[in-house]
Amino acid sequence: MGVRKLRTVFMKYAIFLALGVFLVAFVNIALYLFEVEIGFIYPINRMSAEIENARGNLQSADRITENEIPPLCEFALFTKDGKYIGGSFDQEETASVWKMCIVNNQTSSKPYLYAVIDRTDEILILRYRMTAQFSNPLLHRIFPSADWVLIAVIILEILLLLIVLSYLFGKYLGNKMDKLLTAVKKIEQQDLNFEVEKSHLYEIDLTLDALNHMKLALKKSLTEQWQADRLRQEQISALAHDLKTPLTIIRGNTELLYDTDLTTEQQECADYITDSYTQMQVYVKTLIDLSTASTGYRLNKEIFNFSDYLKQVKVSIEALCRTKEIHLQMSMSDIPTQLTADKVLLGRAIQNVVNNALDYSPQDGTLHIDVYGKDNFVEISVTDEGGGFSNEALQHAQEQFFMDDQSRNSKLHFGMGLYIAKSIMEQHNGELILENSKSTGGAKVILKIPF
Repeated sequence: MGVRKLRTVFMKYAIFLALGVFLVAFVNIALYLFEVEIGFIYPINRMSAEIENARGNLQSADRITENEIPPLCEFALFTKDGKYIGGSFDQEETASVWKMCIVNNQTSSKPYLYAVIDRTDEILILRYRMTAQFSNPLLHRIFPSADWVLIAVIILEILLLLIVLSYLFGKYLGNKMDKLLTAVKKIEQQDLNFEVEKSHLYEIDLTLDALNHMKLALKKSLTEQWQADRLRQEQISALAHDLKTPLTIIRGNTELLYDTDLTTEQQECADYITDSYTQMQVYVKTLIDLSTASTGYRLNKEIFNFSDYLKQVKVSIEALCRTKEIHLQMSMSDIPTQLTADKVLLGRAIQNVVNNALDYSPQDGTLHIDVYGKDNFVEISVTDEGGGFSNEALQHAQEQFFMDDQSRNSKLHFGMGLYIAKSIMEQHNGELILENSKSTGGAKVILKIPF
């Protein structure tokens, strides 16, 4: 198939439209002339000829009846002094017709033409329309003018032709544009492993070629970026693991120092070293979590009893709540007997969400945990009684290193908890949902995992 230009397509459309209009007009006019030929339609010249042919008979007839009147004509019979004798005119208009035709000597008044026939003692006035008419009485009554019917039919058929051609033309262009929209959508989704299909329409193909060049450049750039990110994550992970060894040595030597007689000043220095070691351990653990969450955890899925698992989780959460003087309210409904998941990672995700909720919960408040089955998913809802998520947090809290403006009671947070929980849920084909609770006014986080 050759490549066309848009102007060629438009020209083709215009030619089809012009030919269609010509054909519609030609067919309808030919049909109109045929109906005139067979007497189905009376043109105005034929009606005038009929009247002239009947004039002699109408002048000499002893008595005027409707049978002597030419077809499609109305008549009125008057005395020589203008007195109405009879006919098909309305009584109210006879005076005005007499005045117009006899006194003013007029032969037309839209939409009618008039013919005056002088009889011996009477005057006959005939009236007929200034347009072609149907000979059929019913059609004549519904459509007084055959010419207007012809014009209306032609206009309707041309409109129908426009609709059909516009639909076909739009469908043709739409099919060509679909290839462009498909390419744009795939690039938007960063799905760059596809071949750009040609539309065989010159202007659209130019755009597709530009998109293809952009796709290749973007693919190269993203590949380099992904490789750089992977290398950086590997380096961070290696660095974090390498840091464990000197930290272990520092911890061991510090513990040995505690076994010796230390002065007060030495004791303080040893305490500083221990505190710093503890803080460094948190930093190293965060680096490892960041690296693992970015590259993906290695799942060790297993089938386990979900009810027993939740009992163990409840015990650990109760311990956390007691240390922060917060009450725990936990409920379960419609949960599956068994669940297939990585128990360790699922517990990690739950713990991260619970820790986040506890950090925002007021002292002596209540932490609400509801576990329930819904639409082949287990949903674990954790709701606190704090101030809730800000608008910014609802949009970005699941991102790495996001720290909300609201204050926390610890400086060892790096905005990783919800990001890690989200990564774990996604690897289980689930999701993490953030919202604000209408009942407590606090934050509500839902861990959703299929079963």
